[in-house]
Amino acid sequence: MKERMIPSSCPYCHHTFEIKRDTVVIAGMNPKIDQRLEEGTYFTHQCSHCHKLYYLEQPFLYRDPKKKYILILSQHKHIQNLPVDEQIIHCQNALQFLFCFRVLSRNLNLRLVLHKKQQLEELTQKKARFDTYDLHSQCLWFFVDDRLMAIRLNNEEKHDIVKEI
Repeated sequence: MKERMIPSSCPYCHHTFEIKRDTVVIAGMNPKIDQRLEEGTYFTHQCSHCHKLYYLEQPFLYRDPKKKYILILSQHKHIQNLPVDEQIIHCQNALQFLFCFRVLSRNLNLRLVLHKKQQLEELTQKKARFDTYDLHSQCLWFFVDDRLMAIRLNNEEKHDIVKEI
């Protein structure tokens, strides 16, 4: 893990501050970070001045060498010295990062889950947040307006949903 001081300002009251945050994390090295990523709270910050919650989107690299993926939250498009045998995903914001983490940490096919998420959003005309995959029922579960909804997979999708490592 690599920590550094990150300059930031609250998007609501513009209070400026520096916060010590991890910028590089390897899966399993800090279970608390893994847990906060799973819960979707890792990038959440509460302003010490106005007390409002927001996403603190600092440069962040998360690597899982066992599952062979690297997630990157950064404005830099090219980062040197990354393993060539691992899937590298560049995320534009914290929500995209958390979505990719939830999918890839479960060994799921990112493209297929994204496709199903987009289908659900078209159907409901609302944003969907991926929750999990149920192997027994062969369903992907999403939250839509805090309501849990399932999307069944067809036979071809059932074979493609779990990634081989």
